[in-house]
Amino acid sequence: MSSNGCDSRIIFWLLIMDFFIIGYPKAGTTSLYDYLKNHPGIFLPDLKEPHFFTEDFPGAREVTTVDAYQSLYSHAASSQLRGDASASVIHSEVALRRILACYPKAKFILLLREPVSAVRSFHGELLHNLNEQERDLESAWRLQTVRQKGRQIPQACKEPRFLQYSQIFSYRDHLSRFFYQVPREQRLTLIFEEFFDDPRTGYLQVLDFLGLDSDNRTRFEVVNSARAHRFRWLAAMHRRLVNTNGPTYRVLKLLMTNVGIHPSAILAKFNRKPAEKPEIRPAFKTELHAHFASDVQAVEHQLGRKIERWWL
Repeated sequence: MSSNGCDSRIIFWLLIMDFFIIGYPKAGTTSLYDYLKNHPGIFLPDLKEPHFFTEDFPGAREVTTVDAYQSLYSHAASSQLRGDASASVIHSEVALRRILACYPKAKFILLLREPVSAVRSFHGELLHNLNEQERDLESAWRLQTVRQKGRQIPQACKEPRFLQYSQIFSYRDHLSRFFYQVPREQRLTLIFEEFFDDPRTGYLQVLDFLGLDSDNRTRFEVVNSARAHRFRWLAAMHRRLVNTNGPTYRVLKLLMTNVGIHPSAILAKFNRKPAEKPEIRPAFKTELHAHFASDVQAVEHQLGRKIERWWL
């Protein structure tokens, strides 16, 4: 790693990364990733979120070495733009600096969602991926101070910092860093609610920002909608098997994969069901809106306009 934060080997083998979808969670990043991944002028790896540059969220990092990151792009054509959709970048205090040190001309796409809705959806996502065990959002919110001290962290939680809900959606802190570090012409900020009101127009705006022509896409399904486990114990058992990765599990998985059977995918599909957004007390909802009022104001200040529907 050089003094400016960029590993010179990245430049050598990858030459350039063109764009990054950097956040927020539950703000449409997976849908946008899916739309762009199918554009012939773009290469996005099958692993949506390698979190390679987010060193200060070690539990989130799926890829930690230059060689492993390189391998994600081994099938990219020279004519394609290369992208990364790690939504943790916006939370990180080091990732933007690392990326810009390596790729000073890279472009960044940021999606923002009304923060109370985003927190509610993110809490459900953490429950689904076993990083959270407190089913009641209000109880989880009250645990933030305790968890910040390292207590009452769920055993299966890979990255405890994700349990700090107020920090994950602290727009006023993140946006000041983002707008300061990234030049205007290299950043595009989208509002989740506006984007999905008219996804085709939003998609064309993204393509124009990236300098690409339309691929005449007409279908814009919402990807990664709210989901829950039918049997949480089954998901936890599978997680333990994957984490321990014992010899019996590896042999069985290899044998099944060789005949076209993918047990993890089958289990995930069987054990998944649509999630209903749980009700929260009106007083707590009011508390959340008050807490995030300054974040909404920060977004409006940075964008130079009101977002009326966030105040409803």
